[in-house]
Amino acid sequence: MTNPTTDPTLEVPNQIIEPNSLDKQSKLRVVGVGASAGGLEALQLMVANLPMDSDMCFIVAQHLSPSYKSMMVDLLEKGATLEVVAAKNHEPLKANCIYICPPNYNIEIDSADRIILTNFGESRHSPRPSVDMLFESIAIAKGEDAIGIILSGTGSDGSRGVRAIKGEGGFAIAQSPASAKYDGMPNSAINSGNIDLIVAPEEIGVELQNLIKFPKRKPSEVESTIPREVYNAVLRRLKRAYKVDFTLYKETTIVRRIERRMIVLKITKVEDYLSYLGQNEAEITFLFNDMLIGVTSFFRDAKAFEALHSELKQYLEHKDSKTVRVWVAGCSTGEEAYTIAMIIHEILGTKVEEYKVQIFASDIDKRAIEFARLGRYSESALQDLPKTFKQKYFTISQEQYEIIKPVKANVIFSEHDLISSPPFLRLDLISCRNVMIYFNLELQRQILPIFHYALNPSGLLFLGQSESIGVFQEQFRALSKSAKIYAAAFTGKKIPPDRNLSSRTIEDYIEVVKKIPTKPELSKHNTRLTELITERLNSIFINNAVLVNESAEIVFSQGINPLLVRPEGVPTNNIFKNLHPSLSVDLRAALHQLQNGQALVSTSFQKVKLHNENVWAKLILTEISHQAGIGKLTLIYCQVERELDMPLIMSDNSEVNSVLAQEQERQLMKTKEQLQTVIEELETSNEEMQSMNEELQSSNEELQSSNEELETTNEELQSTNEELQTAYAELRLAYEDKEAQQKELSKLQEELELANQLLEEAEQLGKTGSWRWDLKEHSLTWSQGSYRLFGVSDERFTPSYEAFIGLVYPEDRQALENHLSLLLTNQTHNSFKFRAYDANKQIMWVALEALVSFSHLKQAETVIGTFKNITQKIQTQNELDAKTIKIEYLMQHSLNGIYIFDFNTTQNVYVNNNYTKITGYTMEQLNNLTDEAFLALFHPDDLDAVLEHMNQVKNGRLGEAFALKYRFKHRLTQEYVTLYSNDTVFETNPITHQPNSMLGTFFEVEE
Repeated sequence: MTNPTTDPTLEVPNQIIEPNSLDKQSKLRVVGVGASAGGLEALQLMVANLPMDSDMCFIVAQHLSPSYKSMMVDLLEKGATLEVVAAKNHEPLKANCIYICPPNYNIEIDSADRIILTNFGESRHSPRPSVDMLFESIAIAKGEDAIGIILSGTGSDGSRGVRAIKGEGGFAIAQSPASAKYDGMPNSAINSGNIDLIVAPEEIGVELQNLIKFPKRKPSEVESTIPREVYNAVLRRLKRAYKVDFTLYKETTIVRRIERRMIVLKITKVEDYLSYLGQNEAEITFLFNDMLIGVTSFFRDAKAFEALHSELKQYLEHKDSKTVRVWVAGCSTGEEAYTIAMIIHEILGTKVEEYKVQIFASDIDKRAIEFARLGRYSESALQDLPKTFKQKYFTISQEQYEIIKPVKANVIFSEHDLISSPPFLRLDLISCRNVMIYFNLELQRQILPIFHYALNPSGLLFLGQSESIGVFQEQFRALSKSAKIYAAAFTGKKIPPDRNLSSRTIEDYIEVVKKIPTKPELSKHNTRLTELITERLNSIFINNAVLVNESAEIVFSQGINPLLVRPEGVPTNNIFKNLHPSLSVDLRAALHQLQNGQALVSTSFQKVKLHNENVWAKLILTEISHQAGIGKLTLIYCQVERELDMPLIMSDNSEVNSVLAQEQERQLMKTKEQLQTVIEELETSNEEMQSMNEELQSSNEELQSSNEELETTNEELQSTNEELQTAYAELRLAYEDKEAQQKELSKLQEELELANQLLEEAEQLGKTGSWRWDLKEHSLTWSQGSYRLFGVSDERFTPSYEAFIGLVYPEDRQALENHLSLLLTNQTHNSFKFRAYDANKQIMWVALEALVSFSHLKQAETVIGTFKNITQKIQTQNELDAKTIKIEYLMQHSLNGIYIFDFNTTQNVYVNNNYTKITGYTMEQLNNLTDEAFLALFHPDDLDAVLEHMNQVKNGRLGEAFALKYRFKHRLTQEYVTLYSNDTVFETNPITHQPNSMLGTFFEVEE
């Protein structure tokens, strides 16, 4: 990346080309579609308007009942423009095809563009298939080629998934709530701030086509670039609206976000987008939300968190105090903060209540902070969470998993800008994962010293897999290189780091810097010769070079410099402490000259003793302009010459000159010693002043940090107060509901008492009783009617299985026990009749009805049933049976023909033997005749009279007889016989009292 202070443009291509001029992408675009209630209509509208040659693949996840046999493929393929198929496990994806997830499966894709179906047999607490899981897998596998679409449905499934897609640079679309049958899912996704387009289902195909055809920027060409003044103007608008400075963020990331918004708005020129940004405040919000896309999850990178668990456990075992302070910087929606809280609870176990655990979780995204405070997550968000953690640290609330209060109480969420806000201090752990990857090198080198200052000695720093400590090897030591866990090294007294934010802020870009013309390139041959000369000069003449910063600290040394000596005592990089004492005064004077504007300063040669040899040494100093993340530097070249190599000055009076020179040298040495003493005293005073200043700075930093903590605590208190007010309102409503429920309960109790009274009276009148048999508790409960039925007292008789069987007539006991066994094994549902003794020790007949409740293992748990005294019914039935037998006997042995005719079926239901003897017809033969054939058996002259006769009987009353004489054709002789019939109503409908059948008797009359 070029330095923006010197390069007036960004290296981002701006050339517009048509899609047809590009080679077709080898990467398959995958579109995930999520829907629930009302989603079928939206899906039908969408698939009917999809482009046929988009080279996209569509995967549909619609919430379905696990036992429902889906007809989705058949319903969608009728009007679809693309092939619609049911998804199969490990099936490779292909373009221009729509895959439908089967019921009771979660559907995902892998990096090889294959479908992964997962069947869950455990209890469900969220709808399946999970739209979140589908979208997250597409985001991971496809990155910028991922697209997510949310259609009609209830709940919030898919909102987390579109955040993952946006985090990877993908595209998100939601159905307009006005066109959705159920707007829960679209509204939830829109409110998350991660939706790019809101359209009706039938318009989605057009928008996807526009997305493909929209002019792209060719990544390989950089002739045309975005003007820096436009880029800076966008950042200024963001800073003015949200007080966040994105200057030191990676420019490529910011430009990609700007381009995404341009694609959504179909704006091809960045100047036009800047104008649009100025005219639409809502667009600033959309762009800001795009900048803040954060992808996080519980135990993201499980191995790293295992290593953190081990290192943190070891750290806490050696910690003296029982205060644990953690800072999770860039916490996003809170999963990482809660993960660390759960790890601390696991480490401390039952002793956690003895510790004061404070986890400060901060982010600049207000929406994410508000979401994190709730501590509620969908089932898909917990897919990487160990099952034991899910059961131990979560409760289920409204189909979502909520962090338990003891863990939630340890985490304090606050809005906090890592770049400009004071840090939290005295920390045992800082977790800043996948945040610094969005910062440029200069900002990273400002943040890491802040972390070192905020951590306790040996405190832990936990970074993301793509992050490292860089040049700060002395401040941190690696504990786990693979997990990116570091310990803060003790470097003596801590000094608040200078953030040096003024080196690059948004205001530096107000003036447009003119592009500096480049010099003509040298030929390859000349360039190589120049490199050879430079390499040789570096190896011979620039061997004793030292770089020092503005604090006179050595930051780099080249070659083995004989003038650098390591002083005794506490190690230091101060140049005055490490340089040969004879040159300290000259160095200080030279640095003063540089500060006064002199470009190059050279000191005079001084005689110094090195390794028992006198040599001559001098210093040459020059300044190096400000470097990103380092500041202004000074280059010191140390030139050392032997006495024999120095030129001699000849004089006529050499002896006098020699004596004079020695005297001058002695006086000079004495003056230098005195000057050195004064300098050392001044340095001591200066160090004391500097120490006091550092202490003041440190105190000020701690005050700022304490103020930040107080503000954070205040935010939490405000949030808690709001929760308390909400809880109070809910409690009041609950109290009112309780009063209403109490009244309702009293009313129900009165109704229950009345019902019990009616039941008891009904049992008494109906001679019935009810009972309940609990097989788990081995208890049998009787109603008062049951006690009354068997003539036992509820005070003396205790119902049990054995006692009940004892009341049964001995000959029926085995049959009853067999019937109960069949009931308990679900082999019968019939009632059972048995004999028992009543209160007068008389035998009575009892009918037993029972209903058995079974567990999911098909084991009988409870039996509910009734007893009914059916003695009278049995006796009546016996009497009726006896009478029926007598009547049957009389009818069969009567000399007359007797029949019973059913008006409803128009068939005979009984004929006796003499009927067949007189007419020649059996009942079966008669019933096989059609109505026309049967009526044809009557003499044509008598037919009308017969029909009139039957009508009279049908309209008659019970016991009223009607006589008729008619002729009937004999089956065998085919001759008419004259019959004299007497007919009456035999049976009537008990409700309408209309005749159901008639009874007739006849005998043959001789003509």
